[in-house]
Amino acid sequence: MKKGNKQISLLLSLMALSLPIGKAFAQEDPLLTETADQIVNTDQIDIEGLYAQKQKQPSQADRIQKLRRELEEKHEQMMRKKVEDMRLEEERKLARKLQNALNGQMQAMDQVSTQAAAPVKTVEAPAPAVQETLNNSVSISGGFMNISSEKEDLEASVNLRLGVENRVHPNITIGVGVRYVSLDTKDQNNNYINYGTYSTNGYNQFATNNSSIYNEARTINFKQVSFDLNSKFYFTVDSKIRPFVGAAVAYNRGSFKYEENQSYRYNNYSYGDEKVSSNNISGAAMVGAQIQFTKNFSAEINAQYEKALNSGVSELENNNTPDEQRLRNLALDLQEGNVASINVGLSVNF
Repeated sequence: MKKGNKQISLLLSLMALSLPIGKAFAQEDPLLTETADQIVNTDQIDIEGLYAQKQKQPSQADRIQKLRRELEEKHEQMMRKKVEDMRLEEERKLARKLQNALNGQMQAMDQVSTQAAAPVKTVEAPAPAVQETLNNSVSISGGFMNISSEKEDLEASVNLRLGVENRVHPNITIGVGVRYVSLDTKDQNNNYINYGTYSTNGYNQFATNNSSIYNEARTINFKQVSFDLNSKFYFTVDSKIRPFVGAAVAYNRGSFKYEENQSYRYNNYSYGDEKVSSNNISGAAMVGAQIQFTKNFSAEINAQYEKALNSGVSELENNNTPDEQRLRNLALDLQEGNVASINVGLSVNF
Protein backbone atom coordinates (compact mmCIF):
# COMPACT_ATOMS: atom_id res chain seq x y z
CA MET A 1 0.00 0.00 0.00
CA LYS A 2 2.84 2.38 0.87
CA LYS A 3 4.66 1.46 -2.31
CA GLY A 4 1.72 2.47 -4.39
CA ASN A 5 1.44 5.79 -2.66
CA LYS A 6 5.07 6.52 -3.30
CA GLN A 7 4.62 5.89 -6.99
CA ILE A 8 1.72 8.27 -7.10
CA SER A 9 3.66 10.97 -5.28
CA LEU A 10 6.60 10.55 -7.62
CA LEU A 11 4.36 10.84 -10.60
CA LEU A 12 2.69 13.98 -9.28
CA SER A 13 6.08 15.53 -8.66
CA LEU A 14 7.19 14.86 -12.19
CA MET A 15 3.96 16.31 -13.51
CA ALA A 16 4.42 19.43 -11.41
CA LEU A 17 7.91 19.94 -12.80
CA SER A 18 6.75 19.42 -16.37
CA LEU A 19 3.53 21.51 -16.14
CA PRO A 20 4.93 24.84 -17.38
CA ILE A 21 6.60 23.12 -20.29
CA GLY A 22 3.34 21.31 -21.13
CA LYS A 23 1.37 24.55 -21.05
CA ALA A 24 3.82 26.21 -23.36
CA PHE A 25 3.58 23.37 -25.80
CA ALA A 26 -0.23 23.27 -25.41
CA GLN A 27 -0.55 26.78 -26.71
CA GLU A 28 1.05 25.67 -29.89
CA ASP A 29 -0.11 22.04 -30.34
CA PRO A 30 -3.60 20.74 -29.37
CA LEU A 31 -2.26 17.14 -29.42
CA LEU A 32 0.16 17.85 -26.54
CA THR A 33 -2.64 19.47 -24.61
CA GLU A 34 -4.82 16.42 -25.11
CA THR A 35 -1.95 14.13 -23.99
CA ALA A 36 -1.36 16.14 -20.84
CA ASP A 37 -5.04 15.98 -20.03
CA GLN A 38 -4.95 12.21 -20.40
CA ILE A 39 -1.95 11.97 -18.12
CA VAL A 40 -3.50 14.21 -15.48
CA ASN A 41 -6.74 12.37 -15.69
CA THR A 42 -5.15 8.94 -15.17
CA ASP A 43 -7.37 6.42 -13.54
CA GLN A 44 -7.08 6.58 -9.75
CA ILE A 45 -6.88 3.63 -7.40
CA ASP A 46 -9.17 3.88 -4.44
CA ILE A 47 -8.40 2.54 -0.92
CA GLU A 48 -9.69 -0.87 -1.77
CA GLY A 49 -7.15 -1.11 -4.55
CA LEU A 50 -9.68 -0.66 -7.30
CA TYR A 51 -9.21 1.70 -10.20
CA ALA A 52 -11.75 4.55 -10.39
CA GLN A 53 -11.93 5.10 -14.13
CA LYS A 54 -12.70 8.74 -14.96
CA GLN A 55 -15.25 9.54 -17.67
CA LYS A 56 -13.65 10.17 -21.02
CA GLN A 57 -13.84 13.80 -22.20
CA PRO A 58 -15.29 14.44 -25.71
CA SER A 59 -12.90 15.53 -28.41
CA GLN A 60 -12.97 18.87 -30.26
CA ALA A 61 -14.47 17.21 -33.35
CA ASP A 62 -17.22 15.70 -31.20
CA ARG A 63 -18.01 19.05 -29.67
CA ILE A 64 -18.15 20.70 -33.11
CA GLN A 65 -20.35 17.93 -34.45
CA LYS A 66 -22.65 18.27 -31.43
CA LEU A 67 -22.87 22.05 -31.91
CA ARG A 68 -23.61 21.60 -35.59
CA ARG A 69 -26.42 19.17 -34.79
CA GLU A 70 -27.90 21.61 -32.32
CA LEU A 71 -27.75 24.41 -34.91
CA GLU A 72 -29.34 22.18 -37.53
CA GLU A 73 -32.15 21.29 -35.16
CA LYS A 74 -32.76 24.96 -34.33
CA HIS A 75 -32.71 25.89 -38.03
CA GLU A 76 -35.11 23.08 -38.86
CA GLN A 77 -37.46 24.19 -36.08
CA MET A 78 -37.27 27.77 -37.32
CA MET A 79 -38.07 26.72 -40.92
CA ARG A 80 -40.98 24.61 -39.75
CA LYS A 81 -42.34 27.57 -37.81
CA LYS A 82 -41.93 29.82 -40.86
CA VAL A 83 -43.74 27.36 -43.11
CA GLU A 84 -46.55 27.03 -40.57
CA ASP A 85 -46.86 30.83 -40.34
CA MET A 86 -47.01 31.17 -44.15
CA ARG A 87 -49.62 28.43 -44.43
CA LEU A 88 -51.66 29.99 -41.67
CA GLU A 89 -51.51 33.42 -43.42
CA GLU A 90 -52.62 31.89 -46.73
CA GLU A 91 -55.51 30.16 -45.03
CA ARG A 92 -56.54 33.48 -43.46
CA LYS A 93 -56.44 35.23 -46.86
CA LEU A 94 -58.49 32.47 -48.45
CA ALA A 95 -61.00 32.68 -45.61
CA ARG A 96 -61.32 36.46 -46.10
CA LYS A 97 -61.85 36.05 -49.88
CA LEU A 98 -64.52 33.43 -49.30
CA GLN A 99 -66.21 35.69 -46.76
CA ASN A 100 -66.17 38.68 -49.14
CA ALA A 101 -67.52 36.59 -52.00
CA LEU A 102 -70.28 35.26 -49.79
CA ASN A 103 -71.16 38.77 -48.61
CA GLY A 104 -71.24 40.07 -52.22
CA GLN A 105 -73.48 37.23 -53.31
CA MET A 106 -75.86 37.91 -50.45
CA GLN A 107 -75.98 41.64 -51.33
CA ALA A 108 -76.65 40.84 -55.01
CA MET A 109 -79.49 38.55 -54.01
CA ASP A 110 -80.93 41.28 -51.81
CA GLN A 111 -80.74 43.83 -54.66
CA VAL A 112 -82.42 41.45 -57.09
CA SER A 113 -85.18 40.86 -54.61
CA THR A 114 -85.58 44.62 -54.03
CA GLN A 115 -85.66 45.41 -57.78
CA ALA A 116 -88.17 42.67 -58.40
CA ALA A 117 -90.41 44.11 -55.71
CA ALA A 118 -89.96 47.77 -56.84
CA PRO A 119 -92.07 49.23 -59.70
CA VAL A 120 -90.47 49.26 -63.15
CA LYS A 121 -89.18 52.70 -64.20
CA THR A 122 -89.29 53.76 -67.85
CA VAL A 123 -85.86 54.61 -69.20
CA GLU A 124 -86.06 57.71 -71.35
CA ALA A 125 -83.73 58.14 -74.31
CA PRO A 126 -81.30 61.03 -73.98
CA ALA A 127 -82.40 64.19 -75.70
CA PRO A 128 -80.54 65.10 -78.90
CA ALA A 129 -77.82 67.68 -78.63
CA VAL A 130 -79.21 71.18 -78.96
CA GLN A 131 -77.84 73.15 -81.86
CA GLU A 132 -76.97 76.66 -80.78
CA THR A 133 -78.97 79.31 -82.65
CA LEU A 134 -77.75 82.86 -83.24
CA ASN A 135 -80.18 85.74 -83.67
CA ASN A 136 -78.87 87.46 -86.81
CA SER A 137 -77.84 86.26 -90.26
CA VAL A 138 -76.75 87.57 -93.65
CA SER A 139 -77.52 85.39 -96.68
CA ILE A 140 -76.99 85.31 -100.42
CA SER A 141 -79.14 83.10 -102.63
CA GLY A 142 -80.07 82.44 -106.22
CA GLY A 143 -81.63 79.87 -108.46
CA PHE A 144 -84.24 79.09 -111.09
CA MET A 145 -87.11 81.54 -111.84
CA ASN A 146 -90.00 81.15 -114.29
CA ILE A 147 -92.46 83.88 -115.33
CA SER A 148 -95.53 82.58 -117.11
CA SER A 149 -98.61 84.38 -118.43
CA GLU A 150 -101.30 83.85 -121.04
CA LYS A 151 -98.94 84.83 -123.87
CA GLU A 152 -95.45 84.35 -122.50
CA ASP A 153 -93.42 81.69 -120.68
CA LEU A 154 -89.99 83.04 -119.83
CA GLU A 155 -87.07 81.95 -117.66
CA ALA A 156 -84.76 84.38 -115.89
CA SER A 157 -81.08 84.23 -116.76
CA VAL A 158 -80.10 85.93 -113.48
CA ASN A 159 -81.89 85.63 -110.13
CA LEU A 160 -79.84 86.81 -107.14
CA ARG A 161 -80.91 87.97 -103.70
CA LEU A 162 -79.08 89.42 -100.68
CA GLY A 163 -80.96 89.28 -97.37
CA VAL A 164 -80.63 90.09 -93.67
CA GLU A 165 -82.70 88.39 -90.95
CA ASN A 166 -83.26 88.88 -87.23
CA ARG A 167 -84.77 86.32 -84.85
CA VAL A 168 -87.52 88.05 -82.87
CA HIS A 169 -88.78 84.77 -81.36
CA PRO A 170 -87.17 81.32 -81.08
CA ASN A 171 -89.36 80.20 -84.02
CA ILE A 172 -89.92 83.47 -85.91
CA THR A 173 -87.60 85.66 -87.97
CA ILE A 174 -88.14 88.96 -89.78
CA GLY A 175 -85.92 90.04 -92.62
CA VAL A 176 -85.38 92.39 -95.52
CA GLY A 177 -83.76 91.74 -98.86
CA VAL A 178 -82.93 93.07 -102.29
CA ARG A 179 -83.28 90.95 -105.45
CA TYR A 180 -82.02 91.42 -108.98
CA VAL A 181 -83.66 89.62 -111.94
CA SER A 182 -82.71 89.73 -115.61
CA LEU A 183 -84.06 87.95 -118.70
CA ASP A 184 -83.93 88.24 -122.50
CA THR A 185 -86.46 87.37 -125.17
CA LYS A 186 -86.81 87.84 -128.91
CA ASP A 187 -89.55 90.03 -130.39
CA GLN A 188 -90.47 87.39 -132.94
CA ASN A 189 -94.12 88.41 -133.24
CA ASN A 190 -93.43 92.00 -134.22
CA ASN A 191 -93.89 92.03 -137.98
CA TYR A 192 -92.85 95.51 -139.02
CA ILE A 193 -94.16 95.19 -142.58
CA ASN A 194 -97.78 94.95 -141.39
CA TYR A 195 -97.97 98.39 -139.79
CA GLY A 196 -100.13 100.82 -141.82
CA THR A 197 -100.97 100.93 -145.50
CA TYR A 198 -97.99 101.85 -147.53
CA SER A 199 -97.24 102.15 -151.21
CA THR A 200 -95.35 99.39 -152.84
CA ASN A 201 -92.22 101.46 -152.94
CA GLY A 202 -92.61 102.47 -149.30
CA TYR A 203 -93.26 98.87 -148.17
CA ASN A 204 -90.25 97.55 -150.02
CA GLN A 205 -88.05 100.31 -148.67
CA PHE A 206 -89.10 99.65 -144.99
CA ALA A 207 -88.68 95.92 -145.23
CA THR A 208 -85.21 96.36 -146.60
CA ASN A 209 -84.24 98.79 -143.83
CA ASN A 210 -85.65 96.49 -141.08
CA SER A 211 -83.75 93.45 -142.31
CA SER A 212 -80.50 95.28 -142.59
CA ILE A 213 -80.72 97.07 -139.23
CA TYR A 214 -82.50 94.68 -136.76
CA ASN A 215 -82.31 91.36 -138.59
CA GLU A 216 -86.14 91.08 -138.45
CA ALA A 217 -86.20 90.30 -134.66
CA ARG A 218 -85.08 92.66 -131.93
CA THR A 219 -83.95 91.34 -128.49
CA ILE A 220 -85.97 92.59 -125.52
CA ASN A 221 -84.09 92.89 -122.25
CA PHE A 222 -86.01 92.91 -118.94
CA LYS A 223 -84.31 93.97 -115.69
CA GLN A 224 -85.98 94.21 -112.29
CA VAL A 225 -84.85 95.22 -108.80
CA SER A 226 -87.05 94.24 -105.82
CA PHE A 227 -87.02 95.28 -102.17
CA ASP A 228 -88.84 92.82 -99.90
CA LEU A 229 -89.92 92.44 -96.29
CA ASN A 230 -90.34 88.83 -95.21
CA SER A 231 -91.11 86.68 -92.19
CA LYS A 232 -90.49 82.98 -91.54
CA PHE A 233 -91.86 80.52 -89.02
CA TYR A 234 -89.49 77.64 -88.11
CA PHE A 235 -91.12 74.44 -86.91
CA THR A 236 -87.98 73.50 -84.95
CA VAL A 237 -84.94 75.42 -83.79
CA ASP A 238 -82.85 72.78 -81.99
CA SER A 239 -82.12 70.37 -84.85
CA LYS A 240 -79.73 70.32 -87.76
CA ILE A 241 -82.52 70.53 -90.38
CA ARG A 242 -85.11 73.24 -89.63
CA PRO A 243 -88.16 73.35 -91.93
CA PHE A 244 -90.09 76.61 -92.25
CA VAL A 245 -92.90 78.44 -94.02
CA GLY A 246 -92.85 82.13 -94.80
CA ALA A 247 -94.46 85.08 -96.51
CA ALA A 248 -93.12 88.27 -98.11
CA VAL A 249 -94.25 91.52 -99.66
CA ALA A 250 -92.05 93.28 -102.21
CA TYR A 251 -91.80 96.46 -104.22
CA ASN A 252 -90.60 95.75 -107.77
CA ARG A 253 -89.07 98.24 -110.16
CA GLY A 254 -88.40 97.05 -113.72
CA SER A 255 -87.50 98.21 -117.19
CA PHE A 256 -88.12 96.82 -120.70
CA LYS A 257 -86.01 97.89 -123.65
CA TYR A 258 -84.53 96.65 -126.91
CA GLU A 259 -80.87 95.81 -127.10
CA GLU A 260 -80.61 96.80 -130.78
CA ASN A 261 -80.86 100.57 -130.47
CA GLN A 262 -79.59 101.84 -133.82
CA SER A 263 -81.77 104.88 -134.55
CA TYR A 264 -83.61 105.59 -137.76
CA ARG A 265 -86.86 107.30 -138.75
CA TYR A 266 -89.68 106.08 -140.88
CA ASN A 267 -93.17 107.47 -141.40
CA ASN A 268 -92.67 110.06 -138.63
CA TYR A 269 -91.58 107.41 -136.06
CA SER A 270 -88.17 107.38 -134.40
CA TYR A 271 -86.93 103.83 -133.97
CA GLY A 272 -83.99 102.74 -131.90
CA ASP A 273 -84.54 104.09 -128.36
CA GLU A 274 -87.75 102.44 -127.16
CA LYS A 275 -88.12 101.53 -123.47
CA VAL A 276 -90.89 101.09 -120.89
CA SER A 277 -90.66 101.13 -117.09
CA SER A 278 -92.84 99.25 -114.62
CA ASN A 279 -93.40 99.20 -110.87
CA ASN A 280 -95.71 97.19 -108.72
CA ILE A 281 -96.20 95.57 -105.31
CA SER A 282 -96.27 91.79 -105.08
CA GLY A 283 -96.91 89.17 -102.42
CA ALA A 284 -95.11 85.85 -102.04
CA ALA A 285 -95.41 82.60 -100.12
CA MET A 286 -92.52 80.24 -99.51
CA VAL A 287 -91.70 76.88 -97.98
CA GLY A 288 -88.27 75.46 -97.35
CA ALA A 289 -85.68 74.27 -94.83
CA GLN A 290 -82.53 75.58 -93.23
CA ILE A 291 -79.59 73.22 -92.80
CA GLN A 292 -77.33 74.14 -89.89
CA PHE A 293 -73.67 73.20 -90.45
CA THR A 294 -72.24 75.08 -87.48
CA LYS A 295 -73.55 77.82 -85.27
CA ASN A 296 -72.04 80.38 -87.69
CA PHE A 297 -72.79 78.80 -91.08
CA SER A 298 -75.96 77.36 -92.59
CA ALA A 299 -77.59 76.68 -95.96
CA GLU A 300 -81.16 77.23 -97.10
CA ILE A 301 -83.35 75.88 -99.87
CA ASN A 302 -86.85 77.16 -100.58
CA ALA A 303 -89.60 77.22 -103.19
CA GLN A 304 -91.44 80.51 -103.68
CA TYR A 305 -94.59 81.58 -105.50
CA GLU A 306 -95.10 85.28 -106.26
CA LYS A 307 -98.02 87.27 -107.66
CA ALA A 308 -98.39 91.00 -108.38
CA LEU A 309 -100.95 92.80 -106.25
CA ASN A 310 -101.24 95.79 -108.60
CA SER A 311 -100.07 96.91 -112.02
CA GLY A 312 -98.05 99.93 -113.01
CA VAL A 313 -96.58 100.50 -116.47
CA SER A 314 -95.48 103.83 -117.90
CA GLU A 315 -97.71 105.45 -120.50
CA LEU A 316 -96.73 105.72 -124.13
CA GLU A 317 -95.36 108.97 -125.43
CA ASN A 318 -97.11 110.89 -128.18
CA ASN A 319 -94.62 109.79 -130.77
CA ASN A 320 -94.50 106.19 -129.60
CA THR A 321 -93.56 103.60 -132.18
CA PRO A 322 -95.16 100.21 -132.79
CA ASP A 323 -92.11 98.67 -131.07
CA GLU A 324 -92.70 100.75 -127.92
CA GLN A 325 -96.29 99.54 -127.86
CA ARG A 326 -94.98 96.01 -128.03
CA LEU A 327 -92.78 96.64 -124.97
CA ARG A 328 -95.71 98.03 -122.99
CA ASN A 329 -97.93 95.08 -123.86
CA LEU A 330 -95.19 92.69 -122.77
CA ALA A 331 -94.76 94.55 -119.45
CA LEU A 332 -98.50 94.41 -118.73
CA ASP A 333 -98.64 90.74 -119.64
CA LEU A 334 -95.73 89.75 -117.38
CA GLN A 335 -97.11 91.75 -114.43
CA GLU A 336 -100.26 89.65 -114.55
CA GLY A 337 -98.29 86.44 -114.79
CA ASN A 338 -97.20 83.92 -112.15
CA VAL A 339 -93.66 83.93 -110.82
CA ALA A 340 -92.24 80.66 -109.42
CA SER A 341 -88.69 80.16 -108.22
CA ILE A 342 -86.48 77.63 -106.47
CA ASN A 343 -83.65 79.24 -104.51
CA VAL A 344 -80.57 77.93 -102.74
CA GLY A 345 -78.47 80.10 -100.46
CA LEU A 346 -75.74 80.28 -97.85
CA SER A 347 -76.00 82.21 -94.57
CA VAL A 348 -73.52 83.61 -92.07
CA ASN A 349 -74.99 83.71 -88.56
CA PHE A 350 -73.86 86.06 -85.80
